[in-house]
Amino acid sequence: MTCTLCKAGVDVIQKLLHSNGGEDVITAIAVEVCELGNIEDRRVCKLAVEEFKQEVFYVLFLLNIIPSQLCYWLLKNQCRKPADFLPNWVVTSSTTPQPPYKPRTNPASGTPTLKFLFFTDMHMDVRYAPGRTAKCREPLCCRDNDALPDQGDVIMNAVLVKKQKSDAAGMWGDYRHCDMPQNTVESMMSQVANNDGIDFIIFTGDIPAHNVWNQTKEDQIDKLQRWTDLLKKHFPTTPVYAAVGNHESAPVNSYPPHSIFDQPGADTQWLLDTLYDSWSNWIPEEDMGFVKQGAFYTTLIRPGLRVVSLNTNYCSDDSWWLLVGTNAVDPEGQLKWFAGVMQAAEDNDENVLIISHRPTDGCMKPWSDNYYEIINRYQNTIIAQLFGHAHTLKIPILKYNDITQEDRVSAIGLIGPGFTTYSNLNSGYRIYTMEGEYEGSRYSLLDGESYYLNITDANMRGEATWQREYSFVDDYDVINLTPPELKKLVDRFDSDEQLFQSYHNHITKMEDLSDCDVTCKQSTLCDIKTFRADDNSFC
Repeated sequence: MTCTLCKAGVDVIQKLLHSNGGEDVITAIAVEVCELGNIEDRRVCKLAVEEFKQEVFYVLFLLNIIPSQLCYWLLKNQCRKPADFLPNWVVTSSTTPQPPYKPRTNPASGTPTLKFLFFTDMHMDVRYAPGRTAKCREPLCCRDNDALPDQGDVIMNAVLVKKQKSDAAGMWGDYRHCDMPQNTVESMMSQVANNDGIDFIIFTGDIPAHNVWNQTKEDQIDKLQRWTDLLKKHFPTTPVYAAVGNHESAPVNSYPPHSIFDQPGADTQWLLDTLYDSWSNWIPEEDMGFVKQGAFYTTLIRPGLRVVSLNTNYCSDDSWWLLVGTNAVDPEGQLKWFAGVMQAAEDNDENVLIISHRPTDGCMKPWSDNYYEIINRYQNTIIAQLFGHAHTLKIPILKYNDITQEDRVSAIGLIGPGFTTYSNLNSGYRIYTMEGEYEGSRYSLLDGESYYLNITDANMRGEATWQREYSFVDDYDVINLTPPELKKLVDRFDSDEQLFQSYHNHITKMEDLSDCDVTCKQSTLCDIKTFRADDNSFC
């Protein structure tokens, strides 16, 4: 779609919405366009339009938004940004002078260590049904309402698809458009609980399945409670530190700030209250004050070791609510709060793990730029940033933005591995080892050991066998997971083709073992070096 066509279409829609019965007309047209355009089948189209129309109509109808603004939002690469729309803004991180750079070093042999489980993007589908077809009419299959594979053929996107018995969903999951059965989730938790001796757990969001066209707040509350119960069942005495994912809300990606909770469909206090009830199983009450405001918090894990959980859904360009007024300007004051937390951590000689769901290269640019000013300012304090959302592995690095030191990395991020197989992935999790509690510990990450479940093998054998995939120290030949070491690793990807191809295989948790060609490699390395939104200057 061109920018000109988009603006003409938005203009027509806005005029229709202002007419009597306009909402009903637009709703009916949207369903027909969705179905006739082979976007989805009629059932999904009708449910999706109902799911999202309040949010979309509010932006289109009740705001003084003009077509050029909305089309820039929808088609950023094709439309020029209108003046004064989504303006830049600045959060002052600190007036305290930045201390000299203090590189992290490996601790002496024999010093204490801690281990923690990292998993993300669970996407557990309580309606997953082994034996049902993995080739259905809808974006999510392998469910109890799907046909059995031997019950005839199915039309998918206007193409007749012959169903075979091999199309049946397996006991432990499926590579196609299917999410995770509960037995696979519990298999992983049992494996870790019985073998790894972990000290705490980090989870970076996305609990529900991908049936985003048909979810209610009651559905999401139920899934969050199931997640809580499973963790308490398998890890009754282990603390859990979580971040909220974009799929926890209903509709998906819907995180309006409190200032518009009085608008139709905008009040998500139910989600914030549910997160509070869940997370209070592990987080002290005195540290939960901002959870009911915006689903972010900070707490001490050990003396000198702090976790900060951010809600990066407030930075997302998937949220229509952020088009409202100045809502995109530091929603809920989260970054101002974050800067204050980091200054206090520096003052108290603490070390900080930052966890959130969305990697910040997917944020709106002003939010991303402000975030990384804070990251650069407190690089001595930050251990690492742990993200989810991508379902795959990624090792983003942030280069220092002072041109005199541009070849030094100030911070690292570690994305994934995701737990869901959606789509064409194996399931995975990681066990991190870090410096433990002792005088002078900086709690640096020492290694990360990834495990995966070969879905094909598990379904053939009828049992889930979680296999060690790799460790950074043993298989990538790094000393630890500090910024200088991971920068050396990324630099080696340029020249060591075998090492890079191993990394490429690990992205999908050993599902895709094909070679990554020159174009693929260039894109992959650019992804690693791009951690700010709309900035590929280090590629």
